[in-house]
Amino acid sequence: MRKMFAIPLVMLMVIAVSAQEKKTKTYKQSRSAETGRYVTKKEAKSNPSTTYTTTRKEKD
Repeated sequence: MRKMFAIPLVMLMVIAVSAQEKKTKTYKQSRSAETGRYVTKKEAKSNPSTTYTTTRKEKD
């Protein structure tokens, strides 16, 4: 009798865990090619020819 309840319960838990989205642990960081300093997203958008953007990993 317990197996009848345990098996569907375990299957439901596995489905719930696998259905969750995996969050990315990266972010974009922009740097000015002229000055070498890090710039905000707004500044990077206004001067796209003089900035470059890299994807960085977050530290845990």
